[in-house]
Amino acid sequence: MFSLTFVFLVLKLSFLFCYLSDPRCFWRIKDRENYLGDKEADCFFSMYTKHGYVKNDYFSENLDKKVTLKTIHLISSVYFAAEEINRNSYILPNTSLIVKIECNLIADNVKRIWSLKKKEIIPNYYCKNQRRYLIVLTGPIWITSYILGPFLYFSQTPELYCGHFHLLLNDQEQFPHLYQMTPKDTSLPQGMVSLAVHFRWNWVGVIITDDDHGIQFLSELRAGMESNTVCLAFVTIITYNRKLYLKMYHKYYHQITMSSAKVVIVYGDKESPLQFNFILWKSENIQRLWVSVSQFDIITMIGEFMLNSVHGTLIFSHQQSEMSGFKQFMQTVHPSNYSNDISLAKLWWTYFKCSLPPPDCKTLKNCPTKTLLKRFFVPPLGMSMSETCYNLYNSVYAVAHSLHEMLLQQVDTCSENDGKVLEFNSWKTIQFVNPVGDLINMNQNRERDTEYDIFYIMDFLKHEGLKMKIGRFSGHFPNGQQLFISDEMIEWATDIKQTIASACSVPCRPGLRKYFQEGKAVCCFDCYPCPENEISNMTEPFLFYFMFRKVWTSKRT
Repeated sequence: MFSLTFVFLVLKLSFLFCYLSDPRCFWRIKDRENYLGDKEADCFFSMYTKHGYVKNDYFSENLDKKVTLKTIHLISSVYFAAEEINRNSYILPNTSLIVKIECNLIADNVKRIWSLKKKEIIPNYYCKNQRRYLIVLTGPIWITSYILGPFLYFSQTPELYCGHFHLLLNDQEQFPHLYQMTPKDTSLPQGMVSLAVHFRWNWVGVIITDDDHGIQFLSELRAGMESNTVCLAFVTIITYNRKLYLKMYHKYYHQITMSSAKVVIVYGDKESPLQFNFILWKSENIQRLWVSVSQFDIITMIGEFMLNSVHGTLIFSHQQSEMSGFKQFMQTVHPSNYSNDISLAKLWWTYFKCSLPPPDCKTLKNCPTKTLLKRFFVPPLGMSMSETCYNLYNSVYAVAHSLHEMLLQQVDTCSENDGKVLEFNSWKTIQFVNPVGDLINMNQNRERDTEYDIFYIMDFLKHEGLKMKIGRFSGHFPNGQQLFISDEMIEWATDIKQTIASACSVPCRPGLRKYFQEGKAVCCFDCYPCPENEISNMTEPFLFYFMFRKVWTSKRT
């Protein structure tokens, strides 16, 4: 058993090295013409079935006027999955999945929620206690599910939430029919601490939002830091209250500007006032190396990356595979907005195969512009799905596999549906392999092995951004083997052999010893010469003192 485990780990680590030896690169054009930036709309994707092959009605005129192009990306991932399933004779044969889409439910209907016209605005709701749809997919904004979820409770409608995991939606008593497709970030704090240890950052700032989600992350992060001698330089907790936020802004500003920490971890709800901090800080030219998650990898209303810095940004993103055919589908169903690779790059990260190093230059920053542009526009280019897109895609397949299994059970038992709506009795236990080969397990009670890809994002030229995969974190590996970072990729991208330093105090040289500063963290200390008859022969962080006493020496002589 031990030998098999050892062989598995060796193969897995070998795969990590091979995977990053020919990494994917991504580029994106900063769209300064769209003042909404990457703003996403809240959407309900209500699903039902029809006999035979039926094509979904893609993008009605009203829908195009109500949502941004970013949201059309999300909608397209649902249509793309439905189209693949409807054309697949091995899943739901002679049956088609149909999707009805309603977006901007909160913004358009908040004033009418308690009116007498509820049946017009509440998805899947009939006064006669009848369901119109089999299941509802929601996302990417969690507040929509939180507010409208209770209305789905009345009709016992299953809901698959495809946005980023949120603690409030995990309450099974309040949302008994809701399942979150995104796993909880159980090992994310551990991954970020491992990254800090790898780069020897022992003085790190943290910015979170003032909610249970942010506070729990901070608690887990603090515990991991303490056990690895990484210190919190400051903690900024961004309030949701607009009036209080305006009063607290100067405090937030001074916390980050007065701190010597060069690395700052950002976590929380991107729909909070937190994003305004970064827009204002950019005008103040506050430069830090940001470490965050994929939901903060967005373009703001001023046409810049939200976490914009000359030092770059490190992003943790749940692993997902390349979705072949998605780019072609986008160009087919909506050709006016997806006519070429330039327009695709304005909407999302577009990937290309990059070699290491390029043939014409040793480092990226030393590459001539013409050389880089030639490399970027060499086909084939692909388009990456966001995490929410990928979750929506898998959700449609989860519905299809669950329906397929129930229909097979009916055939085995020679029972008929008698025209009744199919009930999802066991859909939470469904597991399947999606078309790109990823195992999707819907068992909500199992512990998920969370794995993250780590990306480095930097400004490239003036109006473009470059994103490169530099590593991976696997929470189910033993300690010491969980993090893999390609220093070669970092050096190629940044032209530096060592990342920015972030420490409270400079390590003491041999011959000096540290004296802790009263009232400050253990990472803050002063260096003084060792006392007489004491020496240190190592530099921090591994400092040992060897005592040579005259008495001991005299006894030996």
